Amino acid sequence: MGRQVRAFFSAIYELYADSGFSMAGAVAYSFVLSLFPFVIFLGAVAGYFGGEALAERAVAQLFQIVPEQVARTLEPEVMAVMGRSRLGLLTFGALIALVFATSAIESLRAALNTAYRVKETKSYPACLVQSAFLVLFSALGMLVFAWGIVVGPQLARQYNLGWLIGFTDQGWWAIFLRYFIVISVIGAQLFAYHLFLAAGDRRIGEVWPGVVLSVVLWILAAQVFAWWMSFSDYSRFYAGLTHLMVTLVFFQLAAIVIILGAEFNRGLSEMRHSKQNSGNGRHGDPVVSDTVGKDIVAAPAGVASAGQGKIERNGSTEAA
Repeated sequence: MGRQVRAFFSAIYELYADSGFSMAGAVAYSFVLSLFPFVIFLGAVAGYFGGEALAERAVAQLFQIVPEQVARTLEPEVMAVMGRSRLGLLTFGALIALVFATSAIESLRAALNTAYRVKETKSYPACLVQSAFLVLFSALGMLVFAWGIVVGPQLARQYNLGWLIGFTDQGWWAIFLRYFIVISVIGAQLFAYHLFLAAGDRRIGEVWPGVVLSVVLWILAAQVFAWWMSFSDYSRFYAGLTHLMVTLVFFQLAAIVIILGAEFNRGLSEMRHSKQNSGNGRHGDPVVSDTVGKDIVAAPAGVASAGQGKIERNGSTEAA
C-alpha cells in the first residue's frame, strides 16, 4: 500500500510537471467540439438498428454520468441537433461527422502519450483510422446499452422474468445495477484508451490500477462538482456563457482524472523496474561473480573485481 500511496502523490506532481492540466483543457475543448458531430454520427448508426428513439435513449444514458447542471446544458442542444440532422450512415456527411468526432480521441492520445513518456510511432492516417474505430465502437456500445434498457422491460413482461423485472424497476437495487453497468462501460473505454490508444505495449495488469483510480475519481469529481454548483454562482463571472463554461470545467476535471490514471500507472511501473534493478544490481551496473559462482555483487561499469572474478556483460563473460 505504501508504494501505491507514493505513486499517487508522485503522479499528482508529474501531472503538473508534464503540463497535464493544460493538456486536460485541450482535451475538454476538443470533447465539446466533438460531442455534436458524435451524436450526429450516433443518429446515423442508430438508423440501422432502432431509429431516432434509440439514439435519443442512448444520449440520455450518456448524460447520466455527468452532473445535473452539465446534463441540463447539453441535453436539449444535443437533442435539437439530432432532430435537425438526419444522415444515412453511408453518406459523405456521416463521414465528415465521424472525422470531426475523432478530434477528442486524438487530443486524449497526445495527453496519454505524454503521461506514459512515449512517442507515437504510427502515421497520422493510421491514428485517425484507429480513432474512428474507437468512435464507432463507442457509438455501437451506447446503442446496445440503450437497446437493452428499451427492450429489457418488454422482455421481462412478456416472459415473466422476475430477475429482469427487478432490474428494470425504480428501486434502489435496480438503480445500483444500472449505475454499475454505466461505470463498467466507462471502465471498458478507459481500458481501451490505455491499452490501444496510447503508444507502446501494455498488459491489463499494468493499466488496471490507473483505470480504477480514474473511475473512482470521476465519480467523486461528479459528486463534488454537483455540490459546488448547488451554491456557486458562475454567472457573476461568465454571464450568458455560464452553462458553456460549467461544461468545459467539468470535462476538464474528467480529462485530468484520466491523465492522472496514466501518470499513476507509469509511476507504479517505474517503481517495479527500480525494485527489480535493485535486486539484480545497482541501477543497471554490470554484475560481478566470483570464481565459485555463488556470490553476486554489483560493481561499477568497466571495473572488474579483484582476484579471479568475471564481469558479465549482455550474457557473455570476460575474464577479469
